[in-house]
Amino acid sequence: MIYQEMLRLGYDKKYNLVWAVDSSFNAPSNIKCAAFFGKLSKIQKFKRFLYNSLAKVNIDSNRPLYKNNPATIRIFTRHGGPLKKCPDYMHSLGKMDYMLTLSPALQDVDFIDCKDYCVKNKEDILTLGFPANDSLFERKDLYSNGFYTKLCPNKSRFEKIIGWLPTFRQHRNGDTISSSKIFPLGIPLVYTETELSQINEFLAKKNILLAIQMHHAQAKNFPKIHFSNIILISQDLKYEMNVSTANLMQSFDAMITDYSAAYHEYTLLNRPIALTIDDFEEYSSKTGFVFDYFDWIKGVYLKNSTDLIHFIEDISNGIDSAKNEREKAIHRIHKHVDNQSTKRVLDFLIDKANL
Repeated sequence: MIYQEMLRLGYDKKYNLVWAVDSSFNAPSNIKCAAFFGKLSKIQKFKRFLYNSLAKVNIDSNRPLYKNNPATIRIFTRHGGPLKKCPDYMHSLGKMDYMLTLSPALQDVDFIDCKDYCVKNKEDILTLGFPANDSLFERKDLYSNGFYTKLCPNKSRFEKIIGWLPTFRQHRNGDTISSSKIFPLGIPLVYTETELSQINEFLAKKNILLAIQMHHAQAKNFPKIHFSNIILISQDLKYEMNVSTANLMQSFDAMITDYSAAYHEYTLLNRPIALTIDDFEEYSSKTGFVFDYFDWIKGVYLKNSTDLIHFIEDISNGIDSAKNEREKAIHRIHKHVDNQSTKRVLDFLIDKANL
């Protein structure tokens, strides 16, 4: 989002805008890229050192861009929001000049979480919002572009779509990482194929689609069965059709998640959201949270598949039972409920780095 805005404002005419990518990445010809990650040749290492030493600004997110030059301004943009404890990850990010956050309340949470690893002062955590969230407000019709048609070739359109974005518990390499509780189908709440079939029958009666996007690290143990009203979102199809997770969220009439920072993102749309908590005790004791989960994270709490059926029933009937509590959470989590985070961040950089 920042890159597109810089192009729009013509900063590519004044500065060399370079994407730091993996050495295996097949870079498009119209975007200047440099290999910063993966297996690098001596020439690639030298170029990385050169770019990093001359950079006026380093803008990073998932992969840290440690700066070589003290004069370089490094800003960590992030996505999602603070929720789970992850000290090893915060430590791996290294020192930075500025970090983005979503609100003054989360600024306090973030500073406690990262003051020993990332930033010196609480004021270095900027309450400007996340540019990545601006794309949530861009409407992209996933019916007219053929995305849902490819996923559901026998159905022209559903009455409503409920998205399900569970975080991972059991890693695809076989290790249980986040929770001691094992879900045999790879998703919470539903423990047998019979239960899943019953949920599908109920969805079919209501003409509702349940679209599940598994975490990329989750074990692939979802049943290899065709369901009329339950689909797994294909990552390959997303890439092929240039559909982002933000585009998916925009297409959902309601969403289910759990301990995922996707909650922070979806709340910006102010639509019904449910939270699976059937392994809350196990997850809390193994991973834990940076704040009181039930104090901060508001929605319809689901403890079993019966609760899930009731949530589907409510969505079918247009009932948003947790609306009041969720809206309080929205304004605690988000200082800005808009699509202007990119502009705020770039305005800050223009001023701070004298771009």
